[in-house]
Amino acid sequence: MKKVSIITISYNNAKGLLRTIESVVSQTYTNYEYIVIDGGSTDESKKIIESFSDKITYWVSEPDGGVYNAMNKGIEIAKGEYLHFLNSGDSYASEDVLKKTFFKEYREPLLRGIQICDYGTHQIKWENLGNREVTLYDMFVNTMLHQATFIRRDMFDKYGNYDETLKIVSDWKFFFLTILGGERTVFLDLDVVIFEMEGISTNKAHGERHLEERKRVIKELMPHNLLTDYERLRSLEQEAYIPVFIKSNKLIYFCFRALYKIFNTK
Repeated sequence: MKKVSIITISYNNAKGLLRTIESVVSQTYTNYEYIVIDGGSTDESKKIIESFSDKITYWVSEPDGGVYNAMNKGIEIAKGEYLHFLNSGDSYASEDVLKKTFFKEYREPLLRGIQICDYGTHQIKWENLGNREVTLYDMFVNTMLHQATFIRRDMFDKYGNYDETLKIVSDWKFFFLTILGGERTVFLDLDVVIFEMEGISTNKAHGERHLEERKRVIKELMPHNLLTDYERLRSLEQEAYIPVFIKSNKLIYFCFRALYKIFNTK
């Protein structure tokens, strides 16, 4: 069994696809298989794939049902211990990402690395929730970064493939299910991927649908009483700056304490 299956999905993004393929085949670590799922592109994508066919384990260029349908096609083909989704346009942060990741064995099914977000004019690093335990509340308010996370193959057997009824947040739903199921993660203090900030999940035009899909998933997965607590906690966190500000100003803090004692004296 190969250590990692790298899955690239693409559609009419020949330039980005070339960049992605080149970053994969230039990896110094070779214990991987490479799967490319193209949605029947009409640009130069197929020719690019064919030019690298000797370095690609499996590829197909045919119409599909969208992003998550393409990913699920890749999952069904994959035989690696871990899966990594590197979409067209994205690239590994260096030639030794895989070598630095898999120099050791892991018990954890989810390996979280650092994502470099490329905005064209500048780049920002996102630490993928950082070096700590990931909680269910993290998934309620945030997510793990898909392109910067290696997923053990058996997680898809346990929790199912990506929900194709969702168009934007199916990877978040999958991570939500794994954390809800008590799966452990490990933080890789390593730059894993350079991520193009132009995908469907980061497109502001899709913001309303993004929120609608998240609400639908949360309602589906979380018990009502737990959801009520989490919503209250999020509200408290959003207003956490108020007590911090009060405590940072001695005069305001003194007045607040005095008023509190007055109004709470029986």
